[in-house]
Amino acid sequence: MKVKTLKACTNCRYLATEEEFKTKDGKWLCPVCGSTEKPTREWQGYLIIVDYTKSDIAKKMGIEHNGRYALKVRGES
Repeated sequence: MKVKTLKACTNCRYLATEEEFKTKDGKWLCPVCGSTEKPTREWQGYLIIVDYTKSDIAKKMGIEHNGRYALKVRGES
């Protein structure tokens, strides 16, 4: 079984597989913030937001969508 590596958006810290970041024509696109920058493997910490409307952590981090997020991303904008 092949393990899929999660990559992080350098703009919003959203975590997803490489396939989730690619469009049908092979370009990069973050499904959360729409960034077209290539996602990175250089991230640390793992956060799952179940209900961003009730999460103090999501509010503090500026997260406005449920999902998986990195706590720290190298090269984030």
